[in-house]
Formats: sequence, structure tokens, C-alpha cells
Amino acid sequence: MAIDILSPYSLPCTNSSFSKGSNHKVARSMPLLVVAALVPWPLLFSEHHWWAFIPATAAIMVALRLLDGPQWTSYAGLKMPLTHVLLAVAAFGAVATGTKMLLPHIYESTGLRADTPRVEQQLGLLFQSLNEEILFRALLIGFLLQYLRSSVLISVGLACVFSAAHFLLYRFPNPLHLPLSWTALLTLFLAGAAMNNLYLAFRHIGFSWAFHAGWNIVWLPAPVYDVLTNDRLYEPQVFDRVLGSSAMAIVAGGTALLSFGLLASQSRRPQGAVRAYRGDFLRPKLPSDEQK
Repeated sequence: MAIDILSPYSLPCTNSSFSKGSNHKVARSMPLLVVAALVPWPLLFSEHHWWAFIPATAAIMVALRLLDGPQWTSYAGLKMPLTHVLLAVAAFGAVATGTKMLLPHIYESTGLRADTPRVEQQLGLLFQSLNEEILFRALLIGFLLQYLRSSVLISVGLACVFSAAHFLLYRFPNPLHLPLSWTALLTLFLAGAAMNNLYLAFRHIGFSWAFHAGWNIVWLPAPVYDVLTNDRLYEPQVFDRVLGSSAMAIVAGGTALLSFGLLASQSRRPQGAVRAYRGDFLRPKLPSDEQK
């Protein structure tokens, strides 16, 4: 399924503008590289590094403003209709509430228990999720849209990268060298595809951020213990036990299916409605638009 590609990255595809288009594509890699360098540095601090995500967010926004100019909010996926802002806030609350209701059942079935997370760490994760959505959804997908016209191919490909990145992170640099189970990797793949599809459907990060942050603030900052040994688990162990549960994989699978349905529905909308619904009013006006 190939879906019409309209994004702030688009340029007129004419012979006279081919050189400019090529230069534009190369120039779009600079914000991606800069933000990729800024996103992980808060993780270099201790486990009480929650505050570091806030200056990282500020640095990312300053860098994008300097590199992209006045349209930086469009490239960062932050510009959206007010109705979508309100809906994203509501979606964030719904995801966080649903996660809080689901996790006790997951913990019980996997022999875990969790303490109440600290509020300040939850605040930090709101900004961490925002930073990652700007990088992995708005900038990375926006960059790939210049080369690939299939939204499904982009979504599935990046979901594979998302899952593989977690495997490599916990298998090699981490002192535990823990390989995530196939079920945990499948859950990560499905969750990654759902967030990719939300960005591709709406062309802003409002709803993908709501999904990402609403899930992360509930479980990531909470201390998790093994019921039998009463030992506190490290992050790779929590990922493997929680995301490796069959119930979590089923929930992620259902969410991914719904997101693919949403993405497919956009290809069947009339052209004008698709532009308005996705927020493609953010796209710079092209000469070809005057002829329509």
C-alpha cells in the first residue's frame, strides 16, 4: 500500500529544480544528525538523571530553529491544529490510565511487583518521549519520505530497527548482556509500528507522543522486584519480563492493527480531505498547487 506523500520535506519535482531538490535532501540530514547526538546524552548520567531530559529538549529546539528557520516546528512534527493538541492530551491520559490498569495483571502473571514511581522521574520521561518522537518519528521518517513512497515500508522497516536497537543495547553495552526474548522483541516491533503509523497518518507527533509517553511514565520509573527473591530488577530484566509476556504482545498487536487500519483509511480519503486531515497545510505551497 503506497500512500500519497506530502510533507514539509517535499519539493517540486521538475527538471529545473532537480539540483535544488538534491541539495535540499542532503541539507535535511544535518538536523537529523544533530538531534541524534543530543537525544542520548542525558542517559550518560546516573539513574537520577530525570532533569537532564529537559535541557536536552531545549537544546534540540534551539538547534532545529537555527538549522530549519521559521518552519522548524513543522519539520519537528510539533505544528498541529488546536483540536489535535487537545485530542493528544486526552489520548495521553487514556493511555496512561489504561497502562496503569493493565500492568498489575502483567506483574502478577510474571511474578513481579512494583513500587509507586517518583513524580520527578515521570516528568523527565515526558521530555524523553518528546525528544525521541522528534528524532525517530518527525525527523527520521520525514527524511525517509524523500526517498520512499511506501508508508507501510517505512513503518515496518523502522519498527524492525526499533526492536533491533533494544536487542543490541541490552545484549552488548549493558553489563548484564541480556538477550531479550523473541516475544519481547515482537512487542517492541508492534509498538514501534503503531507509533510510526500514528505519525504517518497525521504528520505530527501529537498522538505518537501520547502513546509513547502515556506508556513510559507508568512503568519505566517504577522500581520493579521479583516476588520470589525480592531482588530489584534492572531495566533489561524488566523489559524482558514485562514486554515478553503474552498478554503484552497481544495488546501491542491489537494496537498495531488499529494503527495500520488508520493509516490505510487515509489513502482512501479525497485528496483535499487528506491534506487537511493530516495537517499538510504545513507543506510549503508549490507552483503546481496553483494549477489545481
